[in-house]
Amino acid sequence: MATDDKSKGNNLIVGGYEFMTEIDAQKGAMDLNKIKLLNTRAKATRPQDIKAVYEKAIENKIFKTPLGWGYLANLRAKLIESGYKEDDLIPIPLGVTITRHSAMENLSVRQRIKPEKKKNSLEFKRVFPIVLSAILTILVIVMFLITVTSESDNIINYRRNVTNRYASWEQDLKEREKKVREAEKRLGIEDTSSYYEDTDSN
Repeated sequence: MATDDKSKGNNLIVGGYEFMTEIDAQKGAMDLNKIKLLNTRAKATRPQDIKAVYEKAIENKIFKTPLGWGYLANLRAKLIESGYKEDDLIPIPLGVTITRHSAMENLSVRQRIKPEKKKNSLEFKRVFPIVLSAILTILVIVMFLITVTSESDNIINYRRNVTNRYASWEQDLKEREKKVREAEKRLGIEDTSSYYEDTDSN
């Protein structure tokens, strides 16, 4: 396990620099190759030629790691030794921030200490009335359906139920009266319709 870590660490060392990631190490290796290429192809000895290589490398953003920036710093030092002033030379752009910067550092103390907004309570306050309304609407519809279809008397179906009940009673009475008359005929009992009429009038 320790040997794996060591070999992994060796893969991250390029040109005397130990990089944090493999991708950065690959960029360092590319910068190292570019430096070797520039040293073999552009063997500049005159200050004007060195300045041209220096400025071209900066304008084209050839280098991405400290290896390349160190090479540019050496060229810059040679140019200053040959008589150029600091103001005559383009500064070397690093392209990365050295110090980690937090957005919180720019805020005042009051802005930093903001209470966390309770998203859950806000969501609940917004959603609860909608859910409650839906539940109450469903309950009202269910109660209305129960009331309409119920056989017991209530405000909505009272008239219908009473009418149906009296209609069935009237039917029963007619059937009973018919059976009574048939029984009277069989038994030879006189017509008692006058008796029923007298009781009706009373």
